[in-house]
Amino acid sequence: MKIINGKEGKEFKNSVITIGSFDGIHFAHQVIIEKVIKSKENWKTFAGLVTFEPLPYVYFHPDFHFLLTPLSEKIRILESFGLDFLFIYNFNDSFANLEPLEFLNKLKNDLMPKKIVIGEDFRFGKERRGDIRFLKNFCEKEGILIEILSPIKKSGIEVKSTTIREKLILGNIRIANLLLGREYSIRGKVIKGEGRGALIGYKTANLELLEKNKLIPQDGVYACKVMMEGEEKIYLGVVNIGERPTFSERKRSIEVHILNWEKSLLGKELEVFFIQKIRPELKFENVEELKEKIKEDIEESIKIFKKEKLWEENAKFVEKPR
Repeated sequence: MKIINGKEGKEFKNSVITIGSFDGIHFAHQVIIEKVIKSKENWKTFAGLVTFEPLPYVYFHPDFHFLLTPLSEKIRILESFGLDFLFIYNFNDSFANLEPLEFLNKLKNDLMPKKIVIGEDFRFGKERRGDIRFLKNFCEKEGILIEILSPIKKSGIEVKSTTIREKLILGNIRIANLLLGREYSIRGKVIKGEGRGALIGYKTANLELLEKNKLIPQDGVYACKVMMEGEEKIYLGVVNIGERPTFSERKRSIEVHILNWEKSLLGKELEVFFIQKIRPELKFENVEELKEKIKEDIEESIKIFKKEKLWEENAKFVEKPR
């Protein structure tokens, strides 16, 4: 997949494209991308996705720290779909002030697309004035094919990035993952911590997020899968998000305990995949109470892994039940 940063992409003229923020690359996005790929194969041409950096909402709300897929993650995910190119417009003040017709003319001149596949709720141009009817009329006038997709639901819930964010903020990982079409994940680098985990018998890796505007799920304890940089193995574990109230701290932290892992992970990059929330963050009267609860958390996580048929697949990498 070639990445084109806002310059003409006429080497991919007559391509099939889709346009949008695509935050999350969720299940509905995946359906759109699959339609683009299918049309590409039918027309024997190229397939591409047009997006923006920063995303329009982030540009107007710079303190927004709830992205599902920052650009680097978005690129990693999109590379698995079979797209020929990713076209990224630099969303700045002049771009934000393009009228709907100006935006569409720019898109036509930059890419000369043969077909556009798009969701019916797509809005564009200054103050989001352009709608799907405007786009359809433009395409008919310019001889560009257009395929408009209706909203998609899973288990009766419309698949939208805003809904997924809400579910993650509430700790409802199951529904968030269902709407995403995969497990929500965060990536971070292991940094030096206080060493308390090792002292109480449960060594943890303290994560510093690689993407500062990435959404972190609700505070609490979760069953998770972990992948380490440079490895294909999947490890199982428990991740704690919160302020560690037992130790009277107020700084939010992310701590991962990988089952049956004792080596140092300092400096390594980890990707943590959320499976299910086990419990909210709690304050304990003493370390012994905390230690006992962690043991229970691990036992509960193993039940979850067995239910998800993850335990048998990864048994050689995980701690056996006590």
